[in-house]
Amino acid sequence: MEKILRWGLLGTAHINKSLIPPLRSSRRNQLAAVASRSLEKAQEYAREWRIPGAYGSYQALLDDPKIDVVYISLPNDLHVEWALKAAEAGKHVLCEKPISLRTEDVDALLAASKKYHVHIAEAFMYRHHAQTLKVQELLETGAIGELQTVQGAFFFLLNRPGSYRWEPGQGGGSLWDVGCYPLSYAIMAVGEAPVEVMGWKRIAPSGIDHTFFGQLRFANGVLAQIQSSFALPSFSRMELRGTAGALIVPDPFKPSQRSQFILQQDKDQKVRVKGSELYLGEVENMADVILDSTPARIPLEESRRIVQSLVALHRSAETGQPVNV
Repeated sequence: MEKILRWGLLGTAHINKSLIPPLRSSRRNQLAAVASRSLEKAQEYAREWRIPGAYGSYQALLDDPKIDVVYISLPNDLHVEWALKAAEAGKHVLCEKPISLRTEDVDALLAASKKYHVHIAEAFMYRHHAQTLKVQELLETGAIGELQTVQGAFFFLLNRPGSYRWEPGQGGGSLWDVGCYPLSYAIMAVGEAPVEVMGWKRIAPSGIDHTFFGQLRFANGVLAQIQSSFALPSFSRMELRGTAGALIVPDPFKPSQRSQFILQQDKDQKVRVKGSELYLGEVENMADVILDSTPARIPLEESRRIVQSLVALHRSAETGQPVNV
């Protein structure tokens, strides 16, 4: 029989609600357990979501030899700590973005992945959707000629006062939370990290950036702009412009099962894509890598480029100067 990967949820974050349905619908993945900081909370969550197992600590879940993969949806500052502990316990890891707040911590994850022979992946769900794969195909086949500029934005109104996203010490701020999406999209499109960045930010009373604007310069000459905000109405968009046309993607980060974007050449063409449930792709890609040795769609080396660029953007905004990446 084909092996089924048994998953455990590290934490009871709201984002779990997006991953639970695809875990249930996948024939190669199975949701087996959830862990919280108290057994009572874990058991309550398990009853609510019909999860077989519940653990009163994160370590207790990692100690279960029947768990193959853990999904980490903890606050940003806890990602690396528990990803490393999971790797040491022999568990594969799908970790919510940003996977780390420091470049050197991604290096530690890379070392742990090799040492313990586990797969560690950052959960950029949009990267596995058919719409994104189609955009990549059009770029690679020269549909818009040579890429010249990339512009992207992701805004939403954050109105939850107690959210860790407001806390500087927990990796809060709009750039870490949603600015990483257009940044990762730009790096995907260009195929490399920028060589120089410049950033500006507007500060919330708690000290985090509620709005961020960044500019990126790549070694091959491509220029990019990214924007993120917790203080503006919901909006997302990517525009990729080349010497022979453009790709306009109005819903790049949360595409639907029937999404579309615009290919601008001599005239505008609507490119319609039939996709799957948004979070299913990252679940299936974990199974592809672990069970079939398929190359990872988002290897840790790419996550390192993303984190390195985010750190440089923050440094630029603090110093008011361009920063080499």
